[in-house]
Amino acid sequence: MSAYHPDDMTLMNYAAGSCSIPESLAVAMHLCFCHDCRQHVKNLNHLGGALLETIKPASTDDEAFETLMSSLEPHDHSAPVKVKMEPTPNDRAIQHFTNPLLRYLPTSLADLPWQRQTKEISKFDLTSLVNVKGFQVALQKISAGAKVPKHTHKGFEYTVILSGGYSDELGVYHEGDFIARDASHKHSPTALQNEDCICLTVLNAPLKFTGWYRVLNPFMAWN
Repeated sequence: MSAYHPDDMTLMNYAAGSCSIPESLAVAMHLCFCHDCRQHVKNLNHLGGALLETIKPASTDDEAFETLMSSLEPHDHSAPVKVKMEPTPNDRAIQHFTNPLLRYLPTSLADLPWQRQTKEISKFDLTSLVNVKGFQVALQKISAGAKVPKHTHKGFEYTVILSGGYSDELGVYHEGDFIARDASHKHSPTALQNEDCICLTVLNAPLKFTGWYRVLNPFMAWN
């Protein structure tokens, strides 16, 4: 069972359908592994339904109805669509629950055309497939025992471990764990020694390397 989970506010936003698609994807992937969080989201959905049943419908005349319908129309078509990510049929790579990554992956995790970033770190970029402005979404593969350079974040980063695990200055993480990091954290993830670590990462701003690796920061800007 997962040891690290989304906080209550994140799960509430997910249940309410108010997370962005990339955020929802990260939470949904964690739910693939975590029975407790699935149950928590289920309870939140039931609670929301019960609260709706207690609200007395307001009577509306024609003018009020037009005003209501106008308020429901999106005014900024460039803004990220806020939807709850529904899982799709189960993939052999994720045995615990349904796998929402299936809608984005052209093949299994093992057969992906990984893009090598360093000798020991590879990436499969999902950003253009998820297609929500202001986010970077990717799968990262870190070879067993390899270390990611120490960095912090200009925004937030959600990481969900799909296989293997890694450690950093704040803990040790295994399959299914949901790790949230922001500008208050500095860390250097190191894959566990026994197998490669594959994880989903969602960022709303670029990484910021520290130490001598900071010379790479100008190359981290997003287009």
